[in-house]
Amino acid sequence: MSDPDNDLISGLRAGNESALRALIDRRSASLHRVAYRLLGDTYDAEDVCQETFLKFWRAAPDWRDGDARILTWLCRVATNDCYDRLRKKRPDLPGEMADYPDGRTGAEAALVNRERWDGLQTAMMSLPDRQRAALTLRYDEDMSQRDAAEIMGIGQKAYEALLVRGRKGLKALMQETEHV
Repeated sequence: MSDPDNDLISGLRAGNESALRALIDRRSASLHRVAYRLLGDTYDAEDVCQETFLKFWRAAPDWRDGDARILTWLCRVATNDCYDRLRKKRPDLPGEMADYPDGRTGAEAALVNRERWDGLQTAMMSLPDRQRAALTLRYDEDMSQRDAAEIMGIGQKAYEALLVRGRKGLKALMQETEHV
């Protein structure tokens, strides 16, 4: 299994802070997206990312090549941390949303797109945690089913079932909000 972060492993094992900074630069956006999608809060997602990189920094000296790719390990640890946080407290629906550029002009178009995005985020947060994680890893992070299943600690068939249930649930929730 080829690891795209392989060039950093020797530096990370040796405790080289510039290797850690390079890893954070490469992987923090992906990790933050996963944590944000699961938690619905940008500050909690930042905390999860910081803690995950800190855990990796501590584990790096004992890193064994071939056991897992670094990104897979990071996502698995972050996902588990998110699950732990969700078990402790169900998040409120998001109040602060990331701004995404709207290709169309005009306030009305921006409002329609914002309402759709808010509806999607609300629907995603209404899904069970594991379905939300499966959808996030597949569609937000474009991970293969094998990698996503590994991150979630389940088999590929179980992952596929989560995707199917998540898509159906999301579709139903989105249709509900369109008719309200």
